[in-house]
Amino acid sequence: MGPTASPRDQDSRERLLAAGTELFGRKGFNGCGLAEVLQHAGVPKGSFYHYFASKEEFGVALIERARDEHLAEIRPILANRRVTPLDRLRAVFQFARTECEAKGPTVECLIPKLALETASLSPPVHAAVKCAYQQWSAILAQVIREAQASGQVAPEQDADRLANVLVMLWEGAAIRMQIEGDITPLDDFQTFVFDTLFGGGRTARP
Repeated sequence: MGPTASPRDQDSRERLLAAGTELFGRKGFNGCGLAEVLQHAGVPKGSFYHYFASKEEFGVALIERARDEHLAEIRPILANRRVTPLDRLRAVFQFARTECEAKGPTVECLIPKLALETASLSPPVHAAVKCAYQQWSAILAQVIREAQASGQVAPEQDADRLANVLVMLWEGAAIRMQIEGDITPLDDFQTFVFDTLFGGGRTARP
């Protein structure tokens, strides 16, 4: 077992990750250099390479951190079996809407920002973005299966496909929110999904 990192070392790593999340979320992976991240974090170059072998490895760490934080926020909501499966799904997207409203409609999140650069990302960073979306879809699909078991969603629907559609619709609505500078697209998403797609316990085939 290697030596335990000191609190100071851990603080440097967290500052790098926080700076990278902010800057890559605003400028994208290719639009932001390491020098800017180091300056923003107030961390010397040597410390960066103590934790990350390359910008690509740093990017993967940022994506995994953002993914883990997102899943940690939504898992308790989706696991709350005191409410129905569809109400849990609605609560997850309402939670995200509230976050966007609090931070402002032009807020840019790291993973969606990097997803727009997918074609130009290195394979490891591309794979990390893809994995983040797959895990998000998978946890939504499980709740959709619960909704099918309870009769809220038609059993012949493909839960995995529906979950993927929800993620795609949400991401599209989030992009429109940023373009328009208004959270109305997120409200339109919720109205369509829960009043039309899932309305009355019946789903439209995507």
